Amino acid sequence: MFGLFRRGKVPNVKNKKLISYRYSSGGDMCGGCKSTEISSIDGEMILTCADRTWWYEDENIIEYRLDREALSDIEGVFRKYMMQKWNQRKFTNMFVADGPGYSYTFKFEGNTTVSFSSQLYPLSYSKKLSKIQQVVTQCREKGTLEPGLMTRKKTVEELKRKDRPDNGRVEIEVYEYSRGRIHFRISNGTDASVAVRNSVRLVRNRDGEVLYIDSSEDSIEVNANTAHEEMFCLSGRLAEGMYTLYVGEYSALFEISFKR
Repeated sequence: MFGLFRRGKVPNVKNKKLISYRYSSGGDMCGGCKSTEISSIDGEMILTCADRTWWYEDENIIEYRLDREALSDIEGVFRKYMMQKWNQRKFTNMFVADGPGYSYTFKFEGNTTVSFSSQLYPLSYSKKLSKIQQVVTQCREKGTLEPGLMTRKKTVEELKRKDRPDNGRVEIEVYEYSRGRIHFRISNGTDASVAVRNSVRLVRNRDGEVLYIDSSEDSIEVNANTAHEEMFCLSGRLAEGMYTLYVGEYSALFEISFKR
């Protein structure tokens, strides 16, 4: 049986512009997840699609550059159905064992957020939400594909051990590039803790230009047979080409390309 047993405070979104939208699903028995997010990055409207099937995988990322009107179209649907009244609402008392949940987040100017989630949405709600999904699909079809991170295909065993390395080496790896951010992993496959100098530098290989640099007197402590993840934001999007990330005395070569 369906019922509305909880309703959150209705945020005031009057005269406030929508600045980002995010849809995500996750929580199934495999640990998989999917998400789509539209937001402005360095003045460009970017659609970021991310997904993974199993809990031990890194997310697969595909990004598109969109027209500026993308969020306006989503905002039009949001306002037509007054979705601010859905904030933190409980849509049903039904529970699906090992089933995923589906979440929506709308961020407006003035740090105002409307969000709600459910495993199931009654038909009257799901039909309205499908209008937003239609807008996102149209945006993706009209969007311009952005170059992304090339990643080496790993075995299931390699993926499961990425958080528990034991190869006797200390290595760094760029494992994600999304939303203008570089995500990297320091893997300590030795039996002793290591202190990696907290000095980060990103270089474009074709001309040696330093695109990012930051350093601290502190060190990054990584315990034996563990991995530590960090990220940093770039001031601009990366073009196709080869890059080298330096972290302390370690380095990692990676490629940004359309061919993924």
